[in-house]
Amino acid sequence: MSDVLLKKRNGAIERLTLNRPEKRNALNSELVTELNKALEAAEADEEARVILLAANGSVFCAGADFKEFADQPDDTSAASSSRSAGMGRLFQMSPVKTKPVIAVVDGPALGGGAALAIACDIVIASDKAQFGYPEIKRGFTVAGVLPYLVRHVGLKAAFDLCATGRTIDVGEARDLGLVSNVVKSKDLYLEAETVAAQLAGYSADALSVMKNIIYQANDLPLDEAIAFARTVKGSGKE
Repeated sequence: MSDVLLKKRNGAIERLTLNRPEKRNALNSELVTELNKALEAAEADEEARVILLAANGSVFCAGADFKEFADQPDDTSAASSSRSAGMGRLFQMSPVKTKPVIAVVDGPALGGGAALAIACDIVIASDKAQFGYPEIKRGFTVAGVLPYLVRHVGLKAAFDLCATGRTIDVGEARDLGLVSNVVKSKDLYLEAETVAAQLAGYSADALSVMKNIIYQANDLPLDEAIAFARTVKGSGKE
């Protein structure tokens, strides 16, 4: 059994914890696979109403595990494509279409780690949290995360973050719309559990319908989004 991702159920709340603290919770192939599988399982589990995504250690996630890539010089294009596809599913939160996913960020979230956090529906961060896209400092760009960032913060802010590679504190991240709520580090998990419990107490049907409409509205022109919302059926009753 893999230990790179820890799973714990507390009532209707499924908690997934990145568990590679010695590697700054970098996303290697194993962690990407396990996280996709766990999210899919939580989505399919009727008893799970809300998903918390947290991390052990002082870093939420440092992004892709570039050491893994370097240690596999004979990495085939098929393996590379599979790994990229797995990360892409996470950055779109493709495995979870109907349930709220809450990121719990208590340290740096960088590159793909930032993309993973902002892919969640709600981001609750501590005063220790930081966000950044530092890949340019290594001489390359992780192209796969850029479209998601642009959609969240707009062209100018996205260009600034990625072209400079600078790391921003949680206050600026909140101002840019990357973070939903900021609390002190000591209160972070209590706040996350409180919000998760609140959502778990609501109608799962209503939350699913709401989530669907919100993300469609983000992708469609306004008139099409309005038309789509009118076609969605949802009683909001259990």
